[in-house]
Amino acid sequence: MKILIYSVALLSIIITRANAQQVSTHTPWTKEDSAAINALALYPDSVRREIFTACEYPAIIENVASLQKNSSTAFADMVSSYSKTKQEDVWNLSRYPNLISRLVEGGKKSKEDIETILNDYPAEIHDVALKYGRDEYDLLKKVDDLQINTNQQFNDAIASYPPDVQKTFTDLLQLPEVMNLLNDHLALSVRVGDKYKRDPEWVMHKSDSTAAAEAKINAQQLQDWKQTLQQDSGAQNDMKAAANEYATDNGYKQSDVDAPMDSNQVDNTAVYPYSYWFGYPTWYPYAYWYPYPYWYDWGFYYGPYGNLVVFGFPSFYFTNWYFCYPHHWNRYPYLGSAYIYHYYGANRLNTMSRQVVHNWVHANKSYLPAGFTRNDATRVAAIRQYGELNQKVANKDGTINPQARDAAFTKNPSKYSALNSHPQQAAIPDEKQGADVRVPFTRQPAIVPKRAQSQRIQQPRTQSQPSAAQQPQRAQQSTQPKYNYNNIQRAQSYHSNSWQQAEPARAAPQYSAPARSSAPSGGGGGSFHDGGGKR
Repeated sequence: MKILIYSVALLSIIITRANAQQVSTHTPWTKEDSAAINALALYPDSVRREIFTACEYPAIIENVASLQKNSSTAFADMVSSYSKTKQEDVWNLSRYPNLISRLVEGGKKSKEDIETILNDYPAEIHDVALKYGRDEYDLLKKVDDLQINTNQQFNDAIASYPPDVQKTFTDLLQLPEVMNLLNDHLALSVRVGDKYKRDPEWVMHKSDSTAAAEAKINAQQLQDWKQTLQQDSGAQNDMKAAANEYATDNGYKQSDVDAPMDSNQVDNTAVYPYSYWFGYPTWYPYAYWYPYPYWYDWGFYYGPYGNLVVFGFPSFYFTNWYFCYPHHWNRYPYLGSAYIYHYYGANRLNTMSRQVVHNWVHANKSYLPAGFTRNDATRVAAIRQYGELNQKVANKDGTINPQARDAAFTKNPSKYSALNSHPQQAAIPDEKQGADVRVPFTRQPAIVPKRAQSQRIQQPRTQSQPSAAQQPQRAQQSTQPKYNYNNIQRAQSYHSNSWQQAEPARAAPQYSAPARSSAPSGGGGGSFHDGGGKR
């Protein structure tokens, strides 16, 4: 009997200690913990879980980032002697899984052989692939050799880890911006990985809850943005005209810009990111991994009858383009006013676009009138006049001479009556300024798709595929993107802005920018339609 009582007591002590040890894994969450994990909430749950898993292995993150730096530098050096157009062509070829490998495998190919391979790829890349497959075989072979060598180094770097960890990092290579964020904010990655390692299901539960809440908020904010455009004809007209100028600045023809689309075409548009190993073109002054079509940056497209179909918010790139140049403020003041009204609303969007708006207000607050960020009747006039004032003193490179601006304003105060009459006394309350993300807009266009050709991606033909034995280190990927990047882009924007606010990036690339083309704004016909697009 005593033995039985002793055994029960001992078992009770063991269970109590075990429970105590289990509870101890639930260490108190700091504000930074919650912010770091909540920033990942908008990713699909499968992607989120892989990101959490990757965060448990910061050494791999750093090693892979170092490998990416070396491979992207080698690639940039390899194409640097070619024209900018040819460089961009090769960068674009690298976006399509296995395409360069299949073009060079087995030696130089005939036109018919290349066309057979291209049956598995979108029409938008056919002309470039056919040209370079025949005329630049040696260059493509060097690129493929670099790819094989980099894949080998990557496989060696992760070979000692469990198979599920290897798969996680292989999958995340298809999300290059995610890999960049994890390395640029390694301290936050470590924080996330520590929490996930201690209690993975609790972290997933917390992020699931945040995702549901953010989805609801996002839907309401999108509806508010649609109503802003619907109820403000000036903002709607400015949006159309600015969108056309944005597209032509990117090199698109007016016929492409005005071509109507339907929701099915929009929803099924495939976006192929730049290769993580090779990076994006070095002349881009900020990270740009996903060459979305111009209408995606607008947040709307023209429907079959010329109606305006809004499916999302203007992208960071479009917002950045608008606020970078004074002539945009002067030409499209109603659009600027809509931005201010929406992004200073009750529920501020946690996106890089919001940061652009906020930084512009912060940088120019001394000239802006009191009440500017509220729904003030003088805001449109203030934006137009401030754009005109800055245009008057802008240098050829677009920079502004503050002394010349002050002198021009002092000389003609009546001409700028909507601005703050005493710019030395800022009228806008001082707020915390985020990282300055406004830089000159210099992005080149994505490849213009041939609208007459089908965008359907066929299944790869067996006889055209390289075998594992022939190409052991070539990435064995489907030619179709694994992820729906239209759904993932919003998550990446939310993730990027959240972590940038929490911890400045350790190393953001700074590239020189080429001259920017200028084109007159065009019209965009049609009435407004409240589209129920997906986001």
